[in-house]
Amino acid sequence: MHLTIKVLNFLFCKKLPFYSFLLLFACAFFSFNPLFCKEDLGGDKLSPFEKAELKKLVSLDFRNLSKVSIQGVLGYDQEYWRNPASVHVIHPDDITLYGYANTVEALRGVPGMHVSRGLSYDNFASMRNFSGFSTQKFLGKIGGREVTQLMLGSANYSVDDYPIAVIDRIEVIRGPGASIWGTNAVNGVINLVTKHSGDTQGDSVRLLVQDDGTFMGDYVHGGQVSEDSFYRVWIRDQEYAEGTLDSGRAARDDGYLRKFGFRYDKELASDLNFYIAGGGATRRLEHVLDFTNRLFYSETLTSALVPLDYARQGSLLSSFHPLYVDPSKLPTATSFWSAPDGTIPYPALLTGEISRFQRYGEMTNDSGHIVSKLDGITESELEWSLTSAFEKTDINMGHLGFEWEQNQLDLAFDANRPVGDSHRFSFGLGYRRTNLNVQSTPLEPFDFGLTPTVDLETLTLLSSSPSILEYDQDFTEFNRLTAYVQDSINLTEEIVLSVGTKFEENDLTGSGIQPGIRSSWNPNGSNVFWLGYSKAHRQPSLRERYTVLNPGRIWYPSGATALNPTFGVWANKPFAGGESLDREEIDSYEMGWRNRPHENFLLELSSYYYDSKDAVLAATSLTSVNAYEAKDAKSYGGELSIDWEVSEFWRLRGGYSLARGEVEGVREFDFPEQTASLRSLFKYSDNLTFTQSLFYADETQIPSDYNPITIPSHLRLDLGLVWRPRQDWEIGLFGRDLLESYHLETMYPGVDVEPARVERTFLLTLYKKF
Repeated sequence: MHLTIKVLNFLFCKKLPFYSFLLLFACAFFSFNPLFCKEDLGGDKLSPFEKAELKKLVSLDFRNLSKVSIQGVLGYDQEYWRNPASVHVIHPDDITLYGYANTVEALRGVPGMHVSRGLSYDNFASMRNFSGFSTQKFLGKIGGREVTQLMLGSANYSVDDYPIAVIDRIEVIRGPGASIWGTNAVNGVINLVTKHSGDTQGDSVRLLVQDDGTFMGDYVHGGQVSEDSFYRVWIRDQEYAEGTLDSGRAARDDGYLRKFGFRYDKELASDLNFYIAGGGATRRLEHVLDFTNRLFYSETLTSALVPLDYARQGSLLSSFHPLYVDPSKLPTATSFWSAPDGTIPYPALLTGEISRFQRYGEMTNDSGHIVSKLDGITESELEWSLTSAFEKTDINMGHLGFEWEQNQLDLAFDANRPVGDSHRFSFGLGYRRTNLNVQSTPLEPFDFGLTPTVDLETLTLLSSSPSILEYDQDFTEFNRLTAYVQDSINLTEEIVLSVGTKFEENDLTGSGIQPGIRSSWNPNGSNVFWLGYSKAHRQPSLRERYTVLNPGRIWYPSGATALNPTFGVWANKPFAGGESLDREEIDSYEMGWRNRPHENFLLELSSYYYDSKDAVLAATSLTSVNAYEAKDAKSYGGELSIDWEVSEFWRLRGGYSLARGEVEGVREFDFPEQTASLRSLFKYSDNLTFTQSLFYADETQIPSDYNPITIPSHLRLDLGLVWRPRQDWEIGLFGRDLLESYHLETMYPGVDVEPARVERTFLLTLYKKF
């Protein structure tokens, strides 16, 4: 209880912005206002929360009665509305009725989530800012397995996605869940839950065709082996059409993704169930690497570095000009810089622009996995599960000359049971083993043949040109052991207190403890308040710790050493990863309020404050010593969400998010400060539905050492019309990004030359349900 008081004092007296006080006032006012609560729930009356759950039950068939959408914030399943955390549930209809091709796109409607599109084949999802440009600061679980990659510290949801027909729900839990989920559940958890194969009997087809040529097709077949055993198999083909860059050039981002999967379920006994599932994927694409600012010129070791193109422009000046460069001092023409592809604005140069250089390489992803789970319940009400998973992945980033193969084994045991009348005890154990085979290849533009290359760190000649990314081969095997315990205590009929911690021992960051405490208060059946504190850890990726980045070369016309004093040399400036980078530690404080004055209206308001120590951030300057640096960061914000069933024909859902952050006292803008969404679903008739979606995102800034990009704020309007000629068929026509011909959303800094356009599109969908 002392810790709970400490959390309250921290939230309201020290750190959170003014709207936290507004939240406290709103909670106090609305929770006891008769318009927003039940005056008396005596007798057999149901609360608005319970009525809403009953409406869901009535719409389910017999098999699904025991599978109402529930959450696992506390280590066991319970109704969504009881959870002491910011949670959002996405159902299959939320995807198909709005014309989304995959699950990542559906996250646009979740407050606190920011979804942005880069090239045609990828959507990037980040949560509560400081997530960067990959999903590196929240944990992803899909189909019972953790999909966050150890090498990059991110997940590729486009590759790991499932057909809509086999998805039961997607649970989005905002805020640290480290005491249950463990390391990397810093900003939250996204958990995609698939259906029992008994719920996917028959055949299902979904086809999506876009006006630019993009195509996706899913086919799912389910069958029954015996009275208590079922199976399903599925395949997917997805073809990516080529997009357009901001400058109007072709993006060369066309390619394909092909997938397959299966699942087998068997009821071994009335209280014992087993399933095994697996799948594979292959994806073929091209990706660009920006070489524009990777070759430099310097007269001496102590002279300032300038882009080689700057020196080339100087060689065209009069010999009396102070910026003149002797042409004889420039390196001989190479295949790299002798044939530029246009120019890019560069105000610091003489002409205000710099020659554009880029290299495309094949980017491939081949992966396969298998997961099995045995679960049951004992006579003493112990609910338990034993899960095992194995995954094999081969990723080749040809544009960087970097490839790795990963084999990963996971084992986990989870259990919970009631203890007495007021406790529910949850606990679990886990083990992971990861093996890697990493290869690096020097890229042709950096392989200068007979021209000597010198290492600036040692001032010695290199036997060969180094790769852009080099990996330390001493670190290819990793083990991780975890254990967690949590006790949920019913202090009274209205107040629940949950205390727990996660213990972890791994080969990357050693031992760690991640404690957490949450409390919830349900004063009158229409309101739920919660407070929480958690210490979460984020494990640096292997790229951040064990790779050496060689982003450019420097030409010294007089020779960098006495080894070659006459003709000049190319010098390599490496930026090592940080083997000393320890885990990021985040102290998280959050509070929230969930209000349902009526079964047809739900309001949720939450706020948070994160204090991060040793946050790993990419260096953006050539003067930096390491490729990644540990800095202290702070972020705070809040989310508002509303779900209103206006009538049996019309439903409105809206959300607003505020997210602010700073790194060592300096405001950061690589995440939109404000985002908002409003979605409408109107049923004109039993078989005709009209959907509308409006999304807003604030301006963001993408850092770069030479070409920082500002992504303007943008408003997106999507419209859709869905016709159901039969109960199990849907035909949809959708228009997306209708307000303007195109806008920009994001790009990879240091890799992409410029952002790609997110263009207005129209698509047709055909969906045959089970």
